[in-house]
Amino acid sequence: MKKYILDTINYYTEYFIDNEKRPTIVVSPGGGYQYTSPRESLPVAKAYNSYGYHVVVVNYRETVDEAYPKTAEYLAYVFKLLKNDERVSHLIGLGFSAGGHNLLEVTLHNENYKMDKPDLIMLGYPVVTSEPKYAHMGSFKNLLKEKENNLIMRKYLSMEYQVKKGNPDLFLWGTFTDESVDVMNSLLLLEAYRKAKCNAEYHVFPMGGHGLSVANSESAEGNLEKINPYIARWVELSIEWLKNKLK
Repeated sequence: MKKYILDTINYYTEYFIDNEKRPTIVVSPGGGYQYTSPRESLPVAKAYNSYGYHVVVVNYRETVDEAYPKTAEYLAYVFKLLKNDERVSHLIGLGFSAGGHNLLEVTLHNENYKMDKPDLIMLGYPVVTSEPKYAHMGSFKNLLKEKENNLIMRKYLSMEYQVKKGNPDLFLWGTFTDESVDVMNSLLLLEAYRKAKCNAEYHVFPMGGHGLSVANSESAEGNLEKINPYIARWVELSIEWLKNKLK
């Protein structure tokens, strides 16, 4: 069921299996802060529903003319709402690409949004750094608008600099050959997690491009290059990780 956020056209969609109390995954799809990727929405919800998880997908970028921090405010709103939902036992964030950056931002700067951090976070090929050598500059341009060249703001939103002790445990995956978001984004985040003595599990696949989502026929939208059973295993790996963390 689609529900609108803060009197805007941004919305979230609930994919609750039933009314039982279950771990709930909040999905922040990618789209370069320009749109919300359908491939990282319903197909992801179906995948995790099949393992017994409630899922909520957040469309935080329907108001494309708005700049930071609006996208984060919309995502944080959903987290705060679900915190009090009787059907939710644990809150797990799952972000892809620029949606991964949005999830990191509300998690690492949670005090700005008066929200509790998610219990766990999972990221697929996330946008992390604003450093020119590795940044996905289109995402930061779409996020910051006229403040795109504000170096102070850019560093504040370069998430590897914001990691500190006490961050949620992380499940991270991507492809070594990602042509859009350099794999160094993930490696910089891992380095920051290590320095902060936080916990992470990382899977990097030796082939495959960007935006694979769950890498099956439903998420591929007819693009055979987006179907890869070898990479699709990341979902099962994440399920094993979740079971270990939530037991």
